[in-house]
Amino acid sequence: MIEFSNVSAGYAKGARVLDGINFHIDKGEFVFLTGPSGSGKSTLLKLIYHDLRPLLGEIRVAEYSSRRISRRKIPYLRRKLGIVFQDFGLLESRTVGENVAFALEVTGAPRSFIRRRVSEALEQMGLGGKECCYPLELSGGEQQRVAIARALVGEPYALIADEPTGNLDPGISREILMRLEDINAMGMAVLLATHDYSLLKDRDHVRRLYVSGGRLIYDGPTGSFAPEAPPASGGNLPPVG
Repeated sequence: MIEFSNVSAGYAKGARVLDGINFHIDKGEFVFLTGPSGSGKSTLLKLIYHDLRPLLGEIRVAEYSSRRISRRKIPYLRRKLGIVFQDFGLLESRTVGENVAFALEVTGAPRSFIRRRVSEALEQMGLGGKECCYPLELSGGEQQRVAIARALVGEPYALIADEPTGNLDPGISREILMRLEDINAMGMAVLLATHDYSLLKDRDHVRRLYVSGGRLIYDGPTGSFAPEAPPASGGNLPPVG
């Protein structure tokens, strides 16, 4: 479903941010993406939804390959993914229902289908009856659940979450994690990037990717790796170009 083959990435000027990354995520997997600040987690996610293209290697998302995809096909690739950000990204001038519906309106879906899917997605997130509220009328946890509903409304193959609990208190963070686990239990792959290691507590057998120094240092069960003492990252990355 999502596969990185010897992927290196960087920006216009400066050192590579990621180097030689290899992993794959299959349908129905739940994967934590962890690592210190600046290690390349957000860059890795941007590569998945093609906000950034790799310098070397290949990224495959469903039937799309980074080596062959044209610019006009990128929106279609993104429809395979539900994407959730730390800052919610909700439109304050639109209601909850309108925010969720927007993800389908841009695809030209029929209005009757949009209404049904918006209602289903909000119910799934425990937000039934909130369609006519505005984002600023909701708590931070509720706003993040709206953002997740918006990501789910198009029935994607995988959910990509970039620090979705970063602005939330610990109790609400655990609730958001449980919502994501419920989504995963229904068969959707989830890739959750976080620096909050408390979310991994009691999840020893959940798969974890650990990025440090721009390299993938660990890929395995959460309980088999201590983030406080990661293996050596192998030195500095080569420069771009």
